[in-house]
Amino acid sequence: MRISPPHNWRSSSKLVQLRSLRLTITGAEKPPSPDETEELKLQVLNQMINDQILLGQATTAGLSASDAEVDVKFNEFKSQYTEEKLQQLLKDQKMTADEIRAELRKSITIDKLVNKDITSKISVSEAEIKSFYDKNKESFNLPESYHIAHILVTPLADPDVHNGKNDDAKSADEARQKATRLLREVQGGADFATVARDYSEDPTSGPMGGDLNFQPLQAIENIDPKLSQAVQRMKTGETLPQIVETRFGFHIVKLLEKDAGGQKDLSDPRVQAQVRQVIFNRKDQTLKAAYSETARNKAKVSNFLAARILENAGKTP
Repeated sequence: MRISPPHNWRSSSKLVQLRSLRLTITGAEKPPSPDETEELKLQVLNQMINDQILLGQATTAGLSASDAEVDVKFNEFKSQYTEEKLQQLLKDQKMTADEIRAELRKSITIDKLVNKDITSKISVSEAEIKSFYDKNKESFNLPESYHIAHILVTPLADPDVHNGKNDDAKSADEARQKATRLLREVQGGADFATVARDYSEDPTSGPMGGDLNFQPLQAIENIDPKLSQAVQRMKTGETLPQIVETRFGFHIVKLLEKDAGGQKDLSDPRVQAQVRQVIFNRKDQTLKAAYSETARNKAKVSNFLAARILENAGKTP
């Protein structure tokens, strides 16, 4: 059973909100209609109102983010970009570094409130785990799968590559040379996960040390038949001694574990952990949504944008 990460219940970052709205409205695809634009504005405004209400509650409870906490988050944010790309991002978003820090401070403050009042109080009982498993037992009858990690080097320049070294191959030749160099480093004893975090151009698995988790053979086959053939020949703990080239680029592959598949019992620690996480995520999402709505019910809110939209209903633009 594949467990998806929990959806973010809110986005208090002005940068994320405004960037999303701007890209949606001004993107290369078909622009939204005036009605769709108004709907997008309402969604962003409602989220900002909810966040402001929670921020007030957190501040009253003495849960404001410290300067040290903001510094940590800001440094994490900066580490995704070179200085040049960071300055371009700030310019594009018409924001300053101080404004980014202010938004991070709000986000951390609200997170502290929610963690105190919601997340820290969630529990999952053994009875709940057993009930969920019994109702979804067929989901745990799994095919043979392989726990693999990879380092991906792509043959095209990508301004959004943000690995630890901000290193991006910009051509097929450069990509092949980079992948060859990284394979030599791994074969020479360099830690695979560290090399992946520093140099992989896969934005999803790179920060996780190249970890792709358990994948059924069919999923690996769908990436590229050559990759599935190579993985089937590998031994656990082995790094493939040659680079695999697919339509995505050049892969350095390591096999971490094999799983024979079949019906997984609740006694399997991984099954228990997965079920527990699913139940936890469901409770977390529901309680956070209810918490936000309850906080809004207690607040006095006047949404002038919504009032203006209603007032202009039926009028010719």
